[in-house]
Amino acid sequence: MYNILKLLTEAADDITDPAPYLFDSDVTALRTFVRELVTQSIIPTMERNTVTWNEQILSRRRGISGRFMSLSKRWTPFSSNRTSSSPTQSPSGSNYDSLQGFYRPDAPEALMRKLADYAFMLRDFKLALSTYDLLRTDFTNDKAWRHYAGAAEMAAVSALMNPAPLPTKSRTDTIDTWLEAASYSYATRCAAPYYALRTLTLGLELLRLRGGDAADDAARWAARVLDAGLVGPVGHALFTGRVGACFAARGGVGSMRWGARRRKAALWAVLAADAWLKLDKALQAEKSLDLARRLYGADGGLPLPFEGMQAFLGELRDAVLACRLAARGFEGEGEEGGEGGIVEEVSETLDRSPRGHRKSLIGTVGGPPLLDAGAMGPIRGADDEPGFRDDQFE
Repeated sequence: MYNILKLLTEAADDITDPAPYLFDSDVTALRTFVRELVTQSIIPTMERNTVTWNEQILSRRRGISGRFMSLSKRWTPFSSNRTSSSPTQSPSGSNYDSLQGFYRPDAPEALMRKLADYAFMLRDFKLALSTYDLLRTDFTNDKAWRHYAGAAEMAAVSALMNPAPLPTKSRTDTIDTWLEAASYSYATRCAAPYYALRTLTLGLELLRLRGGDAADDAARWAARVLDAGLVGPVGHALFTGRVGACFAARGGVGSMRWGARRRKAALWAVLAADAWLKLDKALQAEKSLDLARRLYGADGGLPLPFEGMQAFLGELRDAVLACRLAARGFEGEGEEGGEGGIVEEVSETLDRSPRGHRKSLIGTVGGPPLLDAGAMGPIRGADDEPGFRDDQFE
């Protein structure tokens, strides 16, 4: 058995690149097969199902009868949600199973959700948005909060993925409302903070890509992630940097770049560098600090207009260099070395252990004797030594 493992190990070491073992003809055949499978089978099937569900289910749901049924679920006095004491119980006549938390596969809500997902994958964002918005109302009436949060999240993503221009008022009235509703339902009603983090992350990144006023909204949602405590220490440093990136995406107007957020972006980059430094991540801290210096205009060696900020950036730079040297094994408080860091000069042996873990010689049993320097003053005589004994040595 040992010989077999040894042979297998040697054979694995000899293999440097597995690509030559897959012939070019096989690669071409696989690519052709995947292309034909997608273009001739998967996408046409999705398009046929989308058209069928749109004509048979969505059109009826948008009609007068569908709206009347939705209103009857919500406002009828005979509905069980008026008399039920359980807040999770769905109204009577609903297709939602409140005990297991799902819709049957043949239910109209489940088919409409598949229709919206197919339309989203086929890049028909307008149809996907209208379907998600319609489902959001149905899920609210059924008290299916997890499904409601998912529909609100995908409605916001569909609206942001649509290449059509999005006015500021429409973005405030719809996108912000959907993101707020989705994150609240995930975090509070469903106890799923991970999905709330996913919703806010998708929203802020898509808003940042639009630039302009949307970049300010993206920075606000990134700050919401920090305020809600949805991430740990590493995530806190990451999203602090993302706030600065959102502000940096806001371009100015004219030659003076009026309306830009360079100073805010630089401030959040400095905060990100400080957060990375607390985690002993010197490389990430240095990148954030370099970004802050570029945004402040001090990358070319020019001093900042504020002396306090210049001193703070200098101290932060020294701390980053000290952290990098500490990661390499050098610590101490000596003179500056050749790389601009702080090294320690030791007479005999270089102690590479951290300073906080060095053993103290004070109070040790059997250790070397300690020298009592006493108070600073003139030269002390022999009679001034504590416990002095004259041994008649000349």
